[in-house]
Amino acid sequence: MDTEPSRATLEATLLTPVDPGQLTMAQQMANLAEAMTAGNDLIGTAQIFAEAATIVIPGVEEASVSLARRGVGIDTIASCGSLPRQADMAQVDTGQGPCIEAAWEQRIARLEDTATDRGWPIFSERARRLGVGSMLSLQLSLPHENNGDRIGAINCYSRTPHSFGRDSETIGLFFAVHASVGIGTTEREEHLRAALQSRDVIGQAKGMIMASQGMSSEAAFAVMVRQARDTNTRMHDLATRLVGRQQP
Repeated sequence: MDTEPSRATLEATLLTPVDPGQLTMAQQMANLAEAMTAGNDLIGTAQIFAEAATIVIPGVEEASVSLARRGVGIDTIASCGSLPRQADMAQVDTGQGPCIEAAWEQRIARLEDTATDRGWPIFSERARRLGVGSMLSLQLSLPHENNGDRIGAINCYSRTPHSFGRDSETIGLFFAVHASVGIGTTEREEHLRAALQSRDVIGQAKGMIMASQGMSSEAAFAVMVRQARDTNTRMHDLATRLVGRQQP
């Protein structure tokens, strides 16, 4: 199974120009797309973007990728360093901070100095104690969701106040567009694989019922639907149990 590239490999890939001459942002994004071929699942892809943020976006020392669903909460799925996970959790606990604002309200949210911030005072005090000096959060718009309740953010951290300027925001917004597509595409592919696997196991279970009870395909499926309803069980889980009983 493929694994995500190491930081050294990622740095070499991102900082190697596609063409001779000056490395441009477009070239870095092309190199990042190449690096993404090593990420074979959602967590691996998110980790690549968390690592890449510390290389591409000016001022970033550590970074994380968080996904959120309205009414459920925010979950950090990848982190470069230990500080982001602790600070992300502080935002969840306090219900405030740049990540929460970037996830739901703004495309970008910046915290200049945790020692003097008045926008998110409770979070900023906790973040300062953790060692955060400043922070930049960039909204991720996941393209496969159309009901507006699923979104996320790239959270960029520095231990120094005022680390993020105009270049950080400009490059960060461009970076977030690519991250949205990469993470959204990977998540969609995972959903598709899961759906195909579910269909396969349901088909196997239905075939077993047809063979053992001499039923038609429609009748066997009706039996499964009735059993799932009567036992309050998902169809996929019921099928998995039926198939598992026949395994040697």
